[in-house]
Amino acid sequence: MRILTIILILFLVGCNSIKNIELQNSPAGTYILRSDKLYQALSDNNYSQLELNPDGTFKLFKAEITFSPVVEQCEIASKGKWTVLSNDLLELNSEDKYLKQKGFEYDLKKENKFSQDSLYIQVNFPSDYHPVRLNFHFNNNNSKSVKTNKTFMAIPKSMHLWDRKITANLIRFSMDADVSGTALYRGRILFSIFEEYIDTEKYNCLTITLPYFDRCFLEFEPYQELIYIKDKNKLQWKGQVWEREIK
Repeated sequence: MRILTIILILFLVGCNSIKNIELQNSPAGTYILRSDKLYQALSDNNYSQLELNPDGTFKLFKAEITFSPVVEQCEIASKGKWTVLSNDLLELNSEDKYLKQKGFEYDLKKENKFSQDSLYIQVNFPSDYHPVRLNFHFNNNNSKSVKTNKTFMAIPKSMHLWDRKITANLIRFSMDADVSGTALYRGRILFSIFEEYIDTEKYNCLTITLPYFDRCFLEFEPYQELIYIKDKNKLQWKGQVWEREIK
């Protein structure tokens, strides 16, 4: 019995030692992108730090605004999960790779009003900031699509939908980010919202509300990338060296 107790104690001590070694060698920590640029937030590398949490999640933070006038931006550029692939490589997978983000959530209100000759669509965003183009495709026919920057439209049924004897029309709604005038864009371009059959004779007025389609969702940066582990305190990523914050 005494021998078994000793063996159990040695086993537990060994396990704890292994865990301590793993923790010491783990790349988990906060890595700072060192920069002396006053306008880092306007540079190609608009970042301040990469946070690799012990639970396997990460957050990529944007650079702090240190000049006037203040540029509106989200604090977090991206977030998701990280995994170690080898002694010198780790991988980032942003959350859009494994879950459906809240920004895609929508509410569709169907009504019947106004003239039956048209289909009326109103799209509501949570703020006035929505630099996107709205795309509506009908019955998988690209020649019957509507692309617009307007949030309200009256679409003639005779031009875009089936003959009115066929009341169910397949409507696909997506949006494209407007990147005109942008030198470097790291966010997503296409946002597919829904594809649904709708009885456009019974419901000729659609109100689409996107409660979480805000700036942070729109500018979220998708990643499925490898990062080189330079040494225990440095990462090499985006052509830059990121240094571990020593506390």
